[in-house]
Amino acid sequence: MMRTPGLLALFTAKLISTFGSWLTLLALPWFVLVTTGSPVRMSLVLTVEFLGVALLGLPSGKVVARLGVRRTMLICDAARAPLMALVPLLHLIGWLTLPALLAVSFGLGAFTTAYVSSQRLILPELLGTADTASTADAASTASTASTPGAADAADAADAAGTAGTAGTAGTAGTDEALLARANSVVDAATRIAALAGTALGGLLIALLGAAQVLWIDAATYLVSFVIVLLFVRPPGSTTPPVQAPTTSVLAGLKHVTAHPSLRLFVLSLTLVSLSIPAIFICLPVLVLHDLGGDPRTLGLLTAANGAGLATGSLIAVTALTRMRTKALTGAALLLCAPLWLLLTGNTLLLATALFLTGLAIPVLGATFNTRVTLRTPPPLRPHAMTAVATTENLAAFVGYTAAGPALQLTGTRPVFAAIATLATLGSATITAALRTDTRTEATPTVTTSTAHPRPATSTPTTHPRPATSTPTTHPRPATSTPTTHPRPATSTPTTQPIPRTPVPTTQPDSAKPA
Repeated sequence: MMRTPGLLALFTAKLISTFGSWLTLLALPWFVLVTTGSPVRMSLVLTVEFLGVALLGLPSGKVVARLGVRRTMLICDAARAPLMALVPLLHLIGWLTLPALLAVSFGLGAFTTAYVSSQRLILPELLGTADTASTADAASTASTASTPGAADAADAADAAGTAGTAGTAGTAGTDEALLARANSVVDAATRIAALAGTALGGLLIALLGAAQVLWIDAATYLVSFVIVLLFVRPPGSTTPPVQAPTTSVLAGLKHVTAHPSLRLFVLSLTLVSLSIPAIFICLPVLVLHDLGGDPRTLGLLTAANGAGLATGSLIAVTALTRMRTKALTGAALLLCAPLWLLLTGNTLLLATALFLTGLAIPVLGATFNTRVTLRTPPPLRPHAMTAVATTENLAAFVGYTAAGPALQLTGTRPVFAAIATLATLGSATITAALRTDTRTEATPTVTTSTAHPRPATSTPTTHPRPATSTPTTHPRPATSTPTTHPRPATSTPTTQPIPRTPVPTTQPDSAKPA
């Protein structure tokens, strides 16, 4: 897997960039909270970033489709490095104000959806499965396709946790399993970086100060840009795809909401995104007011979640392709159940809850990203992925926006109860989505034969010689009583090797309905 050209470089770029992002996830809220003393302002800075995601997320699908995924990633990294550096720079010279901080946060959010979507969309190109996946998607979505069962059989096998059946289905199933592993590898970079970033974040904030830690994040964007520029070069990346002129901004959103299982996956993602990110708004307030105010405690709690994420990523990379629906349902339960321990206010139990929840997220995340990719026709993938990322970040935006005022009005316990409730609803929806996906993708495999490459019609239009009562393609004109030609031409040819009748009887799939 890691020998795939460009995949190791993508993993490294993701690892470095996400490490800096987790430092910022700790440093920026802590900086605002300590300097202003206001949970509302702390929440406002983070929600403005998500506002940039929400406003520009769906339109960014056209940008990705127009520029190509690699070029989009380079532009996003090149823009975010100086934006992040502005915060410590303005703080250093004494010009940092709340409006300036909000403007930088909005700018960072504006590039997020396009970058995150491109990271996922570049994987089929790196793996060399884009053509195969395209064929499978076209077969599963075209209403008049001649081989609809091949791709569906593979999708059903993978949905049930088995990859690699015989023939064409086996090839497509292997592609889905391979893409699932690649998604797990990219997620592993995120989780390892989360573990390292959270473990070191609290210590670095205590030693250097929150504003100085932001310099590190700015540098990680620059390093990521250089790695992608030099080493991530999928085949055909120099020629951006041409976007179909009829594709609308909402095309991806319409697709995922119309698909039986994808709409449930997106609903579950929305509920989980409303709840899980809000935990990291609550933790600084909880530590500052109830757990002694030591930033190292904040680092410990977030590091526990990072350790769970890293361990879950290892499980996903090694075992995801063997997980059946029951195992994935168990992961959904593990996502929500421990969050009720957040109500205890005990540091050890809080760390345990965050660790266990972290175990489930990589397994479910890789499953979700893989199925969104392969259940979507290739021309719609940039639009579908940006729609999904926008939905996720918009839900997180709402959670962040509500968390600050809710903390100030009610305290941490009621907010943690709301978070656990939403996560429980999300886990139940994940279970329903998995079962629906299994049924939806498995059903077409038993209804239509997939052996013949040509659609069956009452009149064989693909045969090189048309069937008529009088053969018109013969080099010599046909007469009612042929005298010289070895094969007589009659109103009903009896000696022609291939019969030419209005209803063919020698076609292999003549019994297959049109």
